[in-house]
Amino acid sequence: MIRVEELARGIVIAGITGTRIDARLPRFGGYLLFAHDGAGVGEVRALTDALRRREDDLAPLIAIDQEGGRVARLRVGVEAIPSMMAVGAAGDLELAQRAGEQTAFDLRRAGCTMDFAPVLDLALDPRNTVIGTRSFGVEPTQVAALGSAFGRGLNRGGILPCYKHFPGHGATAIDSHQALPIVDADETLLRERDLVPFAAVAQSAPAVMSGHVLVPAFDSQHPATLSHRIATDLLRGELGFRGAFVTDCLEMDAVALADSVGKAVDALVAGADLLVFSHDLELAVAAVAEIERAARDGRVAVERLEEAYGRVRRLREAGARPLALDAFPPHPGVGREIARDAVTLVRGVAHADPLASILVSFGGPTTALQHEAPALQGVAADIDADAEQSRAALDSIEKSRRRPIILARRAHLHPGQADAIRRIMQRYPDALAVSMLEPFDLPFFESARHLVAIYGDDAASLGGLADVVFGGSMPAGRLPVSL
Repeated sequence: MIRVEELARGIVIAGITGTRIDARLPRFGGYLLFAHDGAGVGEVRALTDALRRREDDLAPLIAIDQEGGRVARLRVGVEAIPSMMAVGAAGDLELAQRAGEQTAFDLRRAGCTMDFAPVLDLALDPRNTVIGTRSFGVEPTQVAALGSAFGRGLNRGGILPCYKHFPGHGATAIDSHQALPIVDADETLLRERDLVPFAAVAQSAPAVMSGHVLVPAFDSQHPATLSHRIATDLLRGELGFRGAFVTDCLEMDAVALADSVGKAVDALVAGADLLVFSHDLELAVAAVAEIERAARDGRVAVERLEEAYGRVRRLREAGARPLALDAFPPHPGVGREIARDAVTLVRGVAHADPLASILVSFGGPTTALQHEAPALQGVAADIDADAEQSRAALDSIEKSRRRPIILARRAHLHPGQADAIRRIMQRYPDALAVSMLEPFDLPFFESARHLVAIYGDDAASLGGLADVVFGGSMPAGRLPVSL
């Protein structure tokens, strides 16, 4: 019979930052990897090999957040996959599956067994930047289809998908890292909208991650992570989920302001199976001890602990062996293909001459796109540019005698940027305007004759933009959100 302490340790997943094992690191059921910037697949593989060597019989679950776009812990030596909103704009199920397969290939080379992806939240609130371009879009059945395809690709490539964030984090502007979001919609709307993508995958999903959101229509007292009504009655009882229910990080302020260790016990009682502590090793250790105490004093039924342990163990048993570092990729170039197909022409012509163009970038450098077209000139301004920066940008454009290409980042949330863009458009109405992130800022370019959206400022997205604007590819994307 497995000891209670081993059961408790087996349902906790602890974060590891960097590529070395801390000598103090205890054994847990799993580990969540946060590689340092610049860490390559080989370095991460050395870490995961070391984690496996510590186990006598069963390898731990080794998870990572590799969604594509801005949430990608591995960036060196892997295929650059654009955001899932770019996948949504491309709208091709076969491309979505290939993206999942290629992601799985890279993760298996790194020695991972689970990807905390894809995101099934809907892009419902223009102010929501914590989900933002991580979402496939706003239409529930389309998100369900694309999310299923990406997850199927991960599975085919030997990586377990973990769909998130149940029951939906898209209809709120609050970031659950900082506070508790409230999804204020009636039950009928939630079932017709937010739950649709999760219902589509529930019966086949190996894992689903909770959202730290309060959904009063289902439970007015407890966020989803801590709600028996949501985690057990709704997800398992109604939707037929049989996999492991994974908490989002229990250190996040949405649930942790009072006591993240105590919340681990509450989540377990509610129906969670795998308890995530992303950054603080001491909290993970304390959670194991608290779960053990709770099982001994009756606050947690031992049967519930055994059930959770069994579900996590099945994930560990299903984890595929790593691939050789020099294995040949299944879909090289798929990331740029998606990014190119995602470029959405709103109006006008999406082409420009790099010899006669100047980039004006708000909230980021111009170097990545200049790398694609070295003849470009560029000027950068703050994401909420002030009047002085606005004047400086106009002066730079005038001196260059070039046509401006405006790279906008969430102008709808940054009045200074929106004002600066209006000034540029007034003086240069033939400029090409590019919405770089969520396209909710498109209405701010009402005077733009030429307007496109690309859904990310990562390398893949900018490469796809270059292929269209400078390379002659035709923009084929469709807006995946409602404006």
